[in-house]
Amino acid sequence: MAKNSYSGVDSYAAFFIAYRAKTLTRMPIFTKDDYEDIQQELMLAYLHAWPDFDPAKGDRRSFIKTVVNLNALRLIRDTERQKRWTGLQMVSLSSPAGAEDGQLTLGDTLDQEDGLWGDVFLGQSQRVAEQQMDIRRMLAAMPGDLRETYRILSDYGVSEAAALLGIPRTTMSSRLKRLRKFIEDFMNQK
Repeated sequence: MAKNSYSGVDSYAAFFIAYRAKTLTRMPIFTKDDYEDIQQELMLAYLHAWPDFDPAKGDRRSFIKTVVNLNALRLIRDTERQKRWTGLQMVSLSSPAGAEDGQLTLGDTLDQEDGLWGDVFLGQSQRVAEQQMDIRRMLAAMPGDLRETYRILSDYGVSEAAALLGIPRTTMSSRLKRLRKFIEDFMNQK
């Protein structure tokens, strides 16, 4: 299976590195062909860390496990990051749009209707902007008491709004009825 041979290395370290490499190859981000490469990466990490081991401070096996496991996690993180990267990059719309010496930029190649996000988002954002402008115009034309009713009912139900204002629920319901009538009349004028 493995062609790696580690003579002169702690036998427990060699065993644990082989074990951890085998468990990593069972993960979907690695293949069985990665076994030897993973084993070598973990062995290198162990060999670099070994001079820092102090027998007075801890157990040899605990040190080996910690070093190998931390580097196994680093391998997983780096491999997932590499597979997640799509190759997309940020590019300025003022960049040249071709190899020729013309003054055409990437921004010039977009249709006006498409905008930056294509016609789907542009249509939606235009609709939302138009609705917000209609609401602002309606609020500007609305009497003060109805504006207060509109604002409080946009956040609370009728019963909660009545309790907050300290008025009976029936009074709030009649204000709501007047508000609906005002909105209906305003929309019919438009």
